[in-house]
Amino acid sequence: MNPALSPALLEQVRAAYEQISGLPFPVHATLSDGTMFLANKAAREFFGMSQELDLDGIKIQSFYEDSREREQVLRKLRHSSPGEWHNNITIRLKVGSEHRKSRLSTLPFFDPKDGHLAAMLNITSSMTEVEWFAEFEDTFDAGFFEMDERFAITSCNAKTAEILNYSDKNALSGKPVSELFWEPGQVNTLREELLRTQHLHNKRLKLRSKGGAMVIVNMHCLAVPDETGLITRAKGVIRDVTFDIIAKDVPVGLFMVTTNAEGEEIFSRANEAFAHIYGFQSEEEIIGRPINEFHVSPAVYADFKKALDEAADNDLPLLDYFLDMKDVHGKKHNIVTNVRYMPGENRRLRVGVAYDLTDHVGKQLRILEADFGALLHTYIATVNGLRDTMGMLIKAHGYDVMANDKQIDRSITANVLSGHIKRLGSLVTELEKMGTERGVNEELFERVRKPWRRLTEKQMEREKDNASWARRNMIEMRNALDALKKTGLPRELLKSARTEVDEILRLTTVTSLSLSLDELNERIPEFYYFRDYLRRKETELQDAKPQNIISILLDATQFLEEFASIRKVAILHHLNPNEQVLVNCNKASLNRAFSCLLHNAIKYSWSKRGDNPAYIDIRVDKKPDSIEIVIENWGVAIRRQELENDLIFQFGQRGQIADDRGRSGTGIGLYDAHNIITKHGGTLRLTSEPTFGNPAEVYSHPFITKAFITLPIVKQP
Repeated sequence: MNPALSPALLEQVRAAYEQISGLPFPVHATLSDGTMFLANKAAREFFGMSQELDLDGIKIQSFYEDSREREQVLRKLRHSSPGEWHNNITIRLKVGSEHRKSRLSTLPFFDPKDGHLAAMLNITSSMTEVEWFAEFEDTFDAGFFEMDERFAITSCNAKTAEILNYSDKNALSGKPVSELFWEPGQVNTLREELLRTQHLHNKRLKLRSKGGAMVIVNMHCLAVPDETGLITRAKGVIRDVTFDIIAKDVPVGLFMVTTNAEGEEIFSRANEAFAHIYGFQSEEEIIGRPINEFHVSPAVYADFKKALDEAADNDLPLLDYFLDMKDVHGKKHNIVTNVRYMPGENRRLRVGVAYDLTDHVGKQLRILEADFGALLHTYIATVNGLRDTMGMLIKAHGYDVMANDKQIDRSITANVLSGHIKRLGSLVTELEKMGTERGVNEELFERVRKPWRRLTEKQMEREKDNASWARRNMIEMRNALDALKKTGLPRELLKSARTEVDEILRLTTVTSLSLSLDELNERIPEFYYFRDYLRRKETELQDAKPQNIISILLDATQFLEEFASIRKVAILHHLNPNEQVLVNCNKASLNRAFSCLLHNAIKYSWSKRGDNPAYIDIRVDKKPDSIEIVIENWGVAIRRQELENDLIFQFGQRGQIADDRGRSGTGIGLYDAHNIITKHGGTLRLTSEPTFGNPAEVYSHPFITKAFITLPIVKQP
């Protein structure tokens, strides 16, 4: 065979081959593409080829177990210097059915024209298992050592020296093992155990490194006794597990998250503390679990990933990030985490630590709740006083338009107000006419006209804004009328105009007070609810006893009657106040749960056209072992995904359509109600369905929303 090499380069290869081909080793030469063109007798025997076989077409890569190993060899040789032998390259070959671990020594030859690797001269030999692994002795992540009969180190690898913080493995030669033990007396225990068993497996030892620091290792050791039974030598392996101990016992969670082939993020490593945060007993239980099982919501996790990516864009870790998550039992936890992506992994692998702040946050929150609860209690007393004062002002100044002893009739008020505005308009026209006749300064009349035009031309959407707008303009007009007193215009005419302005001011003020009082009355139930929530006991079932559920439900209903009246919502129920249905409960907390559900039903009801008012319906179905209460309203919808994913029961979570028409809320009520009912052994379920055949996904139309509360009853003898 004539290889595609220049004559000069071919002569170099042949000359080098002739020098070593007589050695008792397999020697062969190959082109860079793997074609074999020279092979001595030992090489032909090594590769299972007959001595007469023409080498034409024989490719060395056909003998490799994995062709990628040859590519690694080539990459190494391409960056080497001409004329330099490369020894101790280990490769795995397959000759026939036999797998051989082999050592390769090779001399590369380069094309002088372009400098590319052109050919190689190779010496190949088989390796025993011991030889194959011996080359890793100084690079393997474990310390190898041997001791003599005195239990002194006779030899060790570099890793042993590194574990014990020595710069050179020779520094340990001849050193008594007793000097390396954290407790020197323990070497006698080790000697006794080896005499007894000759083989120690995974023995945990505390060693003393150079400098005096403790190093915890796991040791495997094999002792060789003589005919008298005494140990003549011992050899073994140690692995530093100090960090493993720290990772296991440190009171924070350590974790690694990887992205698998399907693009799913999973926990791939974790310590026991991290597993406990997520409700598992051991780290093995959480490894391999998808992390989306523990998201509170996709939005919360998306915010976390966004913050992590932004930190990574600046080559920084994400530090002290507060994240809400849920454990395997669905319990919510407040987590603070420090995390970063591992470099070179395309953000498919991250590591970090996590600390569960739930108890700490809960304790601080309880202190704040107590403080806010006391403050809100005082605030409610102040608001109630303000409400009484506003009621008295309305009664004193709206005496002629009262609907009852507490509120004005705003339709009558509007009619009376309209009459005063009409009369004021006539008076303004008459004043302008007389002013023109008497030559009164036009500027003074323009001051009267401006507020009058604004009052009559602009109408606000809300009744409260209209009243406020009218009041501001009437104050300006009153000042303008006072300026006309010195112009010689008839006093009676000015007095009549001033009287109409004062009446408009009185009625608009009364209207504003009435509307504000209505808003205040709407908020009062929420104030009471929130105060009771903040002042709740930690163990609400501590004082539980059999209570009449019908009575508790009626109390909650009666408390919200005024709020329902303001909202023009009728409360319909078929509850018999004399009926006794006993439930083992804490009365105050269950009343709070019912109040929340009823308040929501009233607040989110839509007004109906015509004479038929909006209403909520309360029904009770007594069963042998439980009672089911259904609260139904007609109005604002709840989105299907919010119901299916129980988002409405999460703390601070309001429905996407909950702020319809400016309705306020905290996002705590349904969470609290669900928590209370669950603690009482019951269930709370919500449905929201379209009415009148409306499409299910068109949430701008009215829906019928139902709350189903089921509670176990106390069986009476």
